[in-house]
Amino acid sequence: MKARPRVALVSIGIGRFQRGFERYFTDLAAVMGEVVDLTLYGGVAGPGRRVPPALGPFTRLSHLLPVGQVETEYREYKHDCLAYGLALALELARERFDVVHVIDPPLSKVVERLLPIVSPRTRLLYTNGTAWPVHLCPRRARIHHVQEGSYEAALASGDSPQRNVLVPCGIHPDAFMVQENRAALRARHGIRPGQFVILVVAAVKRVHKRVDHIIEEVAGLEGDLLLWIDGRPEDREVVALAGERLGSRCRISYVPSHQVGELYHAADVMTHAALDESFGLTVVEAMSTGLPVLVHDSPHFEWLAGSREPLVDMSRPGALRARLAAMMRNPVAPSPDGNAAVLARSRFDWRVLRDAYQALYEGTARASPGGLGVPSPGASSSYANKEPH
Repeated sequence: MKARPRVALVSIGIGRFQRGFERYFTDLAAVMGEVVDLTLYGGVAGPGRRVPPALGPFTRLSHLLPVGQVETEYREYKHDCLAYGLALALELARERFDVVHVIDPPLSKVVERLLPIVSPRTRLLYTNGTAWPVHLCPRRARIHHVQEGSYEAALASGDSPQRNVLVPCGIHPDAFMVQENRAALRARHGIRPGQFVILVVAAVKRVHKRVDHIIEEVAGLEGDLLLWIDGRPEDREVVALAGERLGSRCRISYVPSHQVGELYHAADVMTHAALDESFGLTVVEAMSTGLPVLVHDSPHFEWLAGSREPLVDMSRPGALRARLAAMMRNPVAPSPDGNAAVLARSRFDWRVLRDAYQALYEGTARASPGGLGVPSPGASSSYANKEPH
């Protein structure tokens, strides 16, 4: 029987944050733990995950070093990644994994430098969860793209097809199903009959997620509506703006991940105003339940949605407002059996993607030492370069 690859799956925010990179890697660990020998490393120890024992001392050390002094926005994150990489190096030296799989960009650079020293035969797999141009990704790593745009750009730049792979993020559609009927669910959440609910599931901030744009667009609408924003309140000015512009017509929450499905089933539409996105997990989740979504008119979101129907020019003031007004005049009941929902589940269900991820790990483990994406003699270089349909 072929030996299963030994994989270290690492994201420093696991246990500290409940969405984004962290939830994706937590789900990936649960799915792939059945087919590979996988150890999950996070920022906080817990059931099924480890923290490098030396993390505390290295964290104190890293904060004495001039890391990220120019770019202050992510300085703390860079300090944490440096500390984690140093502590993880001791684990990698002892455990001798076949593959170390990371998603945090600064951590990938630390691991890339230390891996040839502490465990030369361990391959580095980097998930490009920020849609970086490939020349910014670790040079001695296999690059895993979760979106079509960054993958095709990498190949167009001349980077090796053996080094780059496209396999999208996965979701558990069943986790977003609810037993309660829609009317009862809305009543329990204090939603009036006939009230039009516009849902936003994103970090509450201006930068990237552009939640302030949604607030301003919704403020220009008339009628009985509720803008329900669910996410970590990172920008207090946006929270204040919501109160000033919408008052009781806006609700801000941050529910546990296992309750997000209730929001998808209670809403009439979900809006996502980011002009670019590394993937868009919440968009896929909402689509899988049958909830209509509105996203920016760009090649990435067209690929993610699988059609042009949800696309709106989010950069143009008034475009989202007009689209929402039209939906309020002619509301469409969410349908889990609709074409968009069926398509989303057929493309992004973890049960569909598991074989592609297994091939990704096995192909990376077979790569020549150094993780340059050049297969060892006799090894196949063809694996999962397109997501299954």
